[in-house]
Amino acid sequence: MTFAQRLTLPIAFLAMLFLYLAWEVNPGYAKWLVPCLVLLVVLFFSAPQLNWWWWQRNPPDLQPNIAAALQKYFPFYQKLDDVGKRKFRARVFLVVEGTEWIAKDFPDDEMPPDVQLPIAAAAAAVTFHRPDNDFLLKKFEKVVVYPRPFMSPDYPFPHDSELFEPDGCLIFSAEQIMSSFVQPLENYNPAFHEFAKATFLNWPEMEKPNLPDTPETWEKLEKISGLSREKVEKTIGLADLDVWAVALHHYFVFGQKLEV
Repeated sequence: MTFAQRLTLPIAFLAMLFLYLAWEVNPGYAKWLVPCLVLLVVLFFSAPQLNWWWWQRNPPDLQPNIAAALQKYFPFYQKLDDVGKRKFRARVFLVVEGTEWIAKDFPDDEMPPDVQLPIAAAAAAVTFHRPDNDFLLKKFEKVVVYPRPFMSPDYPFPHDSELFEPDGCLIFSAEQIMSSFVQPLENYNPAFHEFAKATFLNWPEMEKPNLPDTPETWEKLEKISGLSREKVEKTIGLADLDVWAVALHHYFVFGQKLEV
């Protein structure tokens, strides 16, 4: 039950009580129905804001099966202590609730919850060390997901991820998101890649890692991950990758403090 629903229940009970008293005891009780109905209308229209206010201060824990999936598949989460894991799960919940999810080409255009988890987890990891009141990517509140590689006006060929800054959205292929979630050491995760780029666009005062885009840098990245530049480019579907975004992906997946 949400915070807004908990506020609604006693007021709805009072409204029913005053309706009963007005009908069975004294019609004068009907006047008390008016403030109850006004409050119910206000709560109905302000429920999203009320719930978000409450969740920011009291984020609920994730369901046990979701926490178990993070423990099984998500290397960054596995390395956290108990306090860090509780904080991470709260961040994942808030990212899910604070994101506008748009499903494309799915049945009934509904977003599968199992696709939301790895995307939200990547966002929560990339911004994990941001303060609690400033970790959401407010410039990128939309996440669009296709079942498979997609085409877009800017890139009219199949690819697995894209950051479209004018609309403040990130676009992903669910196929690649899920394969990289369940096999993180074998597959490149485009969610880390795009959220890394979005982080520096959201907070432009942050300093990007100073990594030269040279063959030597890519060789070191491949040595750490086993993923060649060609495989990463094939996964994302785009050439001219941001080498620092790849390095940040490797940091969160392979737990390396990269010195390249």
